Amino acid sequence: MLEGMDPIAVAAALLRTQMPDLLLREGATLMARVASRGETHAVIVLAGIPVTAQVPPEIEAGATLKLTVQEVTPERVTLKLDSALPQPPPLVGLATPAPAPRPQLAVQEPPARRQGADGEAADVVSLAFTSPALGRLDLRLELRGERILAEVTTPPGRPHAVAERAAERLRAKLTEAGLEPTVTIRPRQAPLDLYA
Repeated sequence: MLEGMDPIAVAAALLRTQMPDLLLREGATLMARVASRGETHAVIVLAGIPVTAQVPPEIEAGATLKLTVQEVTPERVTLKLDSALPQPPPLVGLATPAPAPRPQLAVQEPPARRQGADGEAADVVSLAFTSPALGRLDLRLELRGERILAEVTTPPGRPHAVAERAAERLRAKLTEAGLEPTVTIRPRQAPLDLYA
């Protein structure tokens, strides 16, 4: 069923930035999970890191994929879909509790070369992470060579305080990855109701 499908391509710079310790070479096998699907792109999770990729339309969100590295170039990593592992069937006849709400990740702005906040060309991606505990967190990353701008927008109150406490850890992780980070945490402004 998966024979002859288009390969999955991921930007090599994105993989090097997000997964600096992951050594990818031709023939290596990886497991990935499809976190979410859009019309043209999907977010797959490789080694715990969400990455935007194009996958065949019949692969659904939640599917586990077995991938083989087909080609590695400075611009992109091409992954061949070996198989999609079926999801286990639900147990019938057993009362199961309702699943706890799960965090959701959505790509708001797919990775692309755009004009950054200062007008300089940058690789930009915007993600929305919705957590049952913290609500919706918006993350916008702008990569310009070795410099990265990470902007996190949070709901006001406790979620903002949690994000501010974690900002230094994010800054340290980005520095460990060989980048020059600027991390900005800001509360989401409530919409102004002019009709009240």
